[in-house]
Amino acid sequence: MKVLVIGAGAIGACAALRLAEAGAQVTVMSRDEPLDTLSAHSFGWANAIDEKNSAYFELSIEALAAQERLAADVAGRRQWLFRQGNLHWGRDSASAAAQRAIADGYRELGYPVEELTPEEVIRDLEPGLALENVTGPVYFYPRDVHVLGDVLLPAVLDRARAAGADVRIGEQVESLDAVRADAVLCCAGRGNADLLPGLPLLPPGAPERLTRGLLVRTTPVSAPPNRIIHAPGLSIRPHTGNRLVLHCHDLDHTLTESSDVAALAEKALARLPEVLPGAADAEVEKAFVSVRPMPRDGMSIVGAVPGRNGVYVIATHSGLTLAPLLGEIAAREVLGDPHPLAEPFRLTRFA
Repeated sequence: MKVLVIGAGAIGACAALRLAEAGAQVTVMSRDEPLDTLSAHSFGWANAIDEKNSAYFELSIEALAAQERLAADVAGRRQWLFRQGNLHWGRDSASAAAQRAIADGYRELGYPVEELTPEEVIRDLEPGLALENVTGPVYFYPRDVHVLGDVLLPAVLDRARAAGADVRIGEQVESLDAVRADAVLCCAGRGNADLLPGLPLLPPGAPERLTRGLLVRTTPVSAPPNRIIHAPGLSIRPHTGNRLVLHCHDLDHTLTESSDVAALAEKALARLPEVLPGAADAEVEKAFVSVRPMPRDGMSIVGAVPGRNGVYVIATHSGLTLAPLLGEIAAREVLGDPHPLAEPFRLTRFA
């Protein structure tokens, strides 16, 4: 079976690998270099996703298992999956109550959450954090992981090539009508909307959900944290070479096409010493603004395109989190075997 995969981000790469392993004749075409894709610049926090939607929670739980399967199958020279968990805390009574409600919700679902004192965190997990102004406990989610997209992508694509996939970078598919393949898998992020007019994605800047995002990569710091940190107003992820990746939800809300990205990046950086005093000398190495491929209802789109024989699409804002599983699902379904976890995410729900 000849399958064309459009897009060489995390989902396209994982799907191409699993299709090639299953014996399909796979061609990957991507306009962009893999390291220029959204996947390569993702914050990379993979966790159970509790949006009070059981189907999404089940999908994200299985995605954590798929991360492990992919890591076992694609053991590159550099590690890209880190199993260090994630820390959250509040700074006042309102944010502490919100964190408790979130933690209780995960506990009800059977997802592990630990409550630690600031002293325990500093002693046992992250000695470099400043936790003097914590209100309530620090919540530790030990099953959460983080993923380095810019390390994962080359490793997975190399493995796909070794399995027989033909990866063509710099080649753009202008129209699906000109494609000669038994099946087409569209994994091009927001580019899917160009191939499939009418695909229900929110436009940039839509008020319903955050579609624009800013990530800031710092210069190397002397004592980086080992895990994801969600401090009030600032999220931190360890990166390669003792660098950090920073994200601020409130700054995302201010992003427009004309935003001064450099100024916003400096605002994010200015919050770092309050959380990690040892990183006070860090500088902005790179700032990246993305437009997430956000489906209208916030849930992933996975499955065949109605009325388009042999065309399959994946569109999600949780690409790096779900990619290993969505790659498995897409490979299985494109080859004719429906996957039960994908049923709630079909395009037909928008009809």
